[in-house]
Amino acid sequence: MPLTLLEVLRRSTRHLTASGSETPRLDAELILAHALHVDRIGLYVQFERPLAEAELAKIRPLLAARAEGRPMAQLLGRREFFGLDFEVDGRVLIPRPESELLVDLAIRLQPGAERAADLGTGSGCLGIALAANLPRLRCDLVELDPGAAVVAGLNVSRHGLEERLKVLVGSWAEPLEGRGPYHLLVSNPPYVTTSEWERLDRTVKDFEPRRALDGGPDGLGPYRELLPQLPGIAAPGALILLEGDPRRLPALELLARRLLGPVATARHLDLAGKERVLEVRLP
Repeated sequence: MPLTLLEVLRRSTRHLTASGSETPRLDAELILAHALHVDRIGLYVQFERPLAEAELAKIRPLLAARAEGRPMAQLLGRREFFGLDFEVDGRVLIPRPESELLVDLAIRLQPGAERAADLGTGSGCLGIALAANLPRLRCDLVELDPGAAVVAGLNVSRHGLEERLKVLVGSWAEPLEGRGPYHLLVSNPPYVTTSEWERLDRTVKDFEPRRALDGGPDGLGPYRELLPQLPGIAAPGALILLEGDPRRLPALELLARRLLGPVATARHLDLAGKERVLEVRLP
């Protein structure tokens, strides 16, 4: 006798509960909705419908991958960030809500910026969100990993921003020589220490790119590479916004002052009340 959608949902929820999922019912609903090409409301209105074997064949591998710890964003192939949908896969860091603070600050503090750069762009979420909210802005998205740069390019096209955004492959500001000056520079570098990375949950450690997370022994290695390159591409009075670990933001502030000289700095709180973003204003 064919299984109904409701019974498949119940069994899927039990399976994900046993595998250690923190949100098994939600995960099961999202997987079924994705496999059946409906929204979650669409599931509820057809609970009694028997599922065909071809439909079950689409659901099983997704459930198995989730049970192994693969993030839901990778299973669904998308993640929302700043009200926009972004394509994601194992080549890029999944956008996090706390990173939205970078976009919000940039829009509020430098609304008239015409040239910006997103350094270490990954999925492209920062630069794309900025361009979507600042119609005059032109932004260069820099990414060291070619695979991640491909994903960023797909997201630029997804949002129809090819005329104002360009994806460049290279290390930090190196590909930007001669393309500035930039009024706004944003970056979310790797800032987890190597020892912290080794203790991360398997859903992160085993499935998201280490190069986007591991910031070296003290979590500040990427900033030491990035910061000295910025004055060469920045316009006078340029705004620099850097995401960091709340526990190390004071150390990052001291590092910025040491490497950049007499700059104005400020630390900004995320929605959890933690210092998340360092603002640096060049003279």
